[in-house]
Amino acid sequence: MKRIFEAKKFKKSLLALSAFALIGMGGMFASCSNDSGDDSSGTGLTNEQIDEDDPSKTGGDDDSDDSDYVDVTGEKTSTVTAESDENADIQIVMCGDSIMRTYSAAEGDETGWGQVLQFYFDTGVYVNNAYSNGGRSSKSFYYEDGRWNKIKEILEERKNAGKKTYVFVNFGHNDQKYSGNGSTFMNYATFAKENPDGWADVTYTKESNVIDSYDPSTAPDNGTYKDFLQKYIDETKALGGTPVIFSPFVRCDVSNGEITEKGAHNLTTAYSDESAARGNYAEAAKEIAEANDVAFVDITSLTRAYVNTAVAANKHKFVYWPTDNTHVRTLGALKICELAVTAMKEISSLSELTSHLQTPDSRILVDTSSLDFGRMYPGNNAVKSFKVSAFNATSGKITITAPKGYTVSLSESDGFAKTLEIDTTADYFGDDVYIKFEPTAVTDYNYNLQVTHTSITPDFGNSPVGSLSGNILLVALTGAGKQKTEGGTDYTVTWPMIDSSKAVCYTANVDPEGTVSPSVATISSGLKESTAKADYVNSKYRSRFCSNKSEGWPGEKTDDMYIEFKLPAGSANVLVNQITLQLATSGTGNMKWDVLYSTNDDFSSPVTIVQGGMGTALDKDGATSADAKDCLATVASEADMAMSIAGKTLTVRVYPYMKSADTNASRCIMVGDVVIEGLVQ
Repeated sequence: MKRIFEAKKFKKSLLALSAFALIGMGGMFASCSNDSGDDSSGTGLTNEQIDEDDPSKTGGDDDSDDSDYVDVTGEKTSTVTAESDENADIQIVMCGDSIMRTYSAAEGDETGWGQVLQFYFDTGVYVNNAYSNGGRSSKSFYYEDGRWNKIKEILEERKNAGKKTYVFVNFGHNDQKYSGNGSTFMNYATFAKENPDGWADVTYTKESNVIDSYDPSTAPDNGTYKDFLQKYIDETKALGGTPVIFSPFVRCDVSNGEITEKGAHNLTTAYSDESAARGNYAEAAKEIAEANDVAFVDITSLTRAYVNTAVAANKHKFVYWPTDNTHVRTLGALKICELAVTAMKEISSLSELTSHLQTPDSRILVDTSSLDFGRMYPGNNAVKSFKVSAFNATSGKITITAPKGYTVSLSESDGFAKTLEIDTTADYFGDDVYIKFEPTAVTDYNYNLQVTHTSITPDFGNSPVGSLSGNILLVALTGAGKQKTEGGTDYTVTWPMIDSSKAVCYTANVDPEGTVSPSVATISSGLKESTAKADYVNSKYRSRFCSNKSEGWPGEKTDDMYIEFKLPAGSANVLVNQITLQLATSGTGNMKWDVLYSTNDDFSSPVTIVQGGMGTALDKDGATSADAKDCLATVASEADMAMSIAGKTLTVRVYPYMKSADTNASRCIMVGDVVIEGLVQ
């Protein structure tokens, strides 16, 4: 298998950067705002607060030549690997939050800088990023079982083996969490230097949304951000390791075209019920490092200058994750690493480590592997987009070639053509590429869009499975022209998924009876029934399903965890007009789901209804709340699909998974009514 995003010299696998697809990324934020977040541990905050966290038939009247696009599948690439040996003489152990952690395949290519750091080191250094995770602060990471205590075990083992270990400490985002309602924010929050509010004297109780294995009532003290950095320094040195302190990466909080002091983690205004401002976290990190004569890397200042340049060019959306102004894309993670290792070269105490540095390959990054345009009447059109960006690609051209039925442009509204060329210069960040689908016939248009560069093979970054054909990156485009239909009998199939005794019911109701004959719903081996629970919206009991795996929930869609609904058409001409489902997360705020359908018996070439969906965040009073569970969200296909399934069986699947892997198998997906509506002719 051809590797993409590959370091040249590495020999044993370490870093899995699984692939990602962002379906239709047009309309993403075009400017920075004050709403940032690392919310992976579940503390909801307002805008005034710091919130971190089958290749197809040809057919049709199109006069273009599609011979280059039919049946071009290429090699499937599902895992992107940087390689090194965990038994290397030098190991870097990463301690950090969501900006550092390793992400599985994700929409929008969200990536942690610890995830790509291995690309900057040869095989003499092993980067261990197994312990960083979203939502962690310098305080919670220290006390949470399975994080700092495990790293200390590694330090001790390597000390006894006479091997060198560096500990990279990078916190700050979640230390700034705030809530005035007595929530668990104090399990995470710190002041930068001095704590005027006496938090160390507060008696804590374990609450439902606290990190599972961390009970702050057992913590001997709480302390400030500076205090906890001191603990990491002292305990690393005591176990023979070398600590390196990093200040936090800037948030994209902008005023007058530049990152603000708040964006640079200098909080100068007190929260409403605190007696003083939290202070300057970057400055505190520098002071504690200098006081202990340990290496310090000012990521805050370095990334502030870089992001200011991106903001000036209106290109910051190629650095940051699309849903907030805190987390980063693959490009952003690579740049953090580049800035960090460049600074480390100037620190004499790190010379042994930096002697192993190498320059990673240049990158052309495409942030989607597929786009689904659905079905539409000939003569209509739809536009979707993806992002292409560049890392250290200072020259050459990117060429994007559209297949039959599609055209491309750098504008959402005009300039569409079969081919698009983009120059990559030293100051090139990236572009939004728009694809227009214009069916001319009632047929499928399932082809591949091609992306090439003059000298660099493009890759998908941290993206879901995609394909390469030689040095051509392929983006799978799916769409179809549909026929208007008249006459017939309307039908509705409903799987209520629960009976009057609150037990899971897999049998569907049909209105009117006899029009179609749906199969009973099924669950795959990876799921099992859980107790029913009432939803927040109308207190009606709904079925729930939890993991049937000993390891709990995966952090990405897996083939053995789904709920399935089938509608066989038999010999009748059955049309499907819409598929609607009611889904919710239950017992957690971090569950996601993919909903797909197929008319092939082996569920091949499925069409996506939603990818990475999550429940509506409402509390019992109808107010917005990031902590709300059991609030049904409606997931629906396009209206008026007019899709004939004559002689076939329509299969709909719901694949639940977690935002990140979770060992708690009892967390659930809640399922309400699942409805298929259509026409029998």
